[in-house]
This record gives sequence, C-alpha cells and structure tokens, in this order.
Amino acid sequence: MTFQACGCADGSIAEVMQVQQRLRTAWDARERYRQRGARLARRAEERDARRLKATEVTDSVQPPRPALPTGAAAILARAKAKAAERMKP
Repeated sequence: MTFQACGCADGSIAEVMQVQQRLRTAWDARERYRQRGARLARRAEERDARRLKATEVTDSVQPPRPALPTGAAAILARAKAKAAERMKP
C-alpha cells in the first residue's frame, strides 16, 4: 500500500506519506503485541508443564510424611490420655 504521487497536489503528498508511515508503525506495533501475547502464553504453558512434571516426580519419589514428628505425636498422645483421665467421673 504505497502512495504514488501523480504530481497534481504538491502539498498533500508529504501528509499522505506521513499518515502512511504512522499506519505502518501502528500495524507493526499491533503485530509485535500479538507476538508478545503468544510468547507469554507459550511460556506460561511451559512453566505449568514443568510444575506439573515436578510435582509428579516428587510424589512418586517420596513416601507420604506423617503430619507430626514422632516425638510430638507421642507428647500429644500422652496429653490426650491425661485429658481423658480428667474427664472421667
């Protein structure tokens, strides 16, 4: 879409060329914006895939851990037993 001057209008040629340049710049910016969006979406998908893969690997490698360490679980069991003794009539 290039402008070809016919020679009949001398003052408007520069205006038309400026507008044409601004339009070209705007279309180029729009294309860069679309490419950026596609690139960010691709990176997000790759990141999510890595996270999913990492959680699958850690789940299969490590056995489930108890909620409390053994010492704390023993203390809690003794405290519950002591409280149950106090509640008896």
